[in-house]
Amino acid sequence: MLLRISKVKSVIKFSNPFKAKGIWVKGNLHSHTTFSDGMLTPQQLVYLYERNGYDFIAITDHGVIAPIDDLSKEDFLVLRGVELAVGSGELGDPFHIVAIGIDEQLPVKNIKRDTDPQEVIDLIKEHEGEAIIAHPYWSSLTLRDLESLRNYLGIEVFNTTCLVSIGKGLSTVHWDYLLTKKKQIYGFAVDDVHWHFDEHRPPDALGGWVMVRVQDLSPSAILKALREGLFYSSTGPVIESIDIKGDEIYVRCSPVKYINFIVDRYRGRRITARGSELLREAHYRIKGNELYIRIECIDSEGNIAWSNPIFLL
Repeated sequence: MLLRISKVKSVIKFSNPFKAKGIWVKGNLHSHTTFSDGMLTPQQLVYLYERNGYDFIAITDHGVIAPIDDLSKEDFLVLRGVELAVGSGELGDPFHIVAIGIDEQLPVKNIKRDTDPQEVIDLIKEHEGEAIIAHPYWSSLTLRDLESLRNYLGIEVFNTTCLVSIGKGLSTVHWDYLLTKKKQIYGFAVDDVHWHFDEHRPPDALGGWVMVRVQDLSPSAILKALREGLFYSSTGPVIESIDIKGDEIYVRCSPVKYINFIVDRYRGRRITARGSELLREAHYRIKGNELYIRIECIDSEGNIAWSNPIFLL
């Protein structure tokens, strides 16, 4: 949606999921099963997420497209996907690219470790899917690595297994750099579940998800909504609404300790709850010199919800 803000002489580009018709569905876009290095079968994974209030998952095993026939139900959907480790970043580690919504003909056996990452992204697009760059922090990808690529849907700004395994679950710095460089990409919270855990490591499931606004629970509806940015990501808080009125942005959410309006460079605003009080809403006045504005709602336990960026053109 394009919206002209006359007071600041800017045009806002923002697909607002809170203004779109439809229903909210909860999903995990990155998961592994016994077809690669996961500990759960696809059936067990479906059971885990369905019993915990999810509406869909994408099965994205390493280097193999796991069969998903007969896994979907009327009220629970399984998307076809794969994770591919290819190329080499500036520091020598591969790019991990998650493909979702692909058709069965994606030639994963022809994609080798030294395949160019851009070639893989282009191939995913040719096969009706979308590419998400997985866990940039965990992968030691530099900002130049990410800036060199094009036509990917977004990056994982939160990854549960990267957090609980080595403490490198957040990649928001990567996201903000790319947004400042005018790459209009989305941020995704995912699990990357393998069902690996021990006495000092919590399970790597049910920690990060996307809330997607769709017309119906179907693969085409979910992919369409993701492509249009009609979703937000979370590890806990609920974003209830985002409204743009004149030169003001208003957000309402479940009770949180902080609400951040993250803007390029040194701009932006943080609102902090007083004492034991919690916040349910906040607003930000658009100055007109911002490149983008995105919103973070952070609760008392450090859980975060992320909006997608509001771009000023």
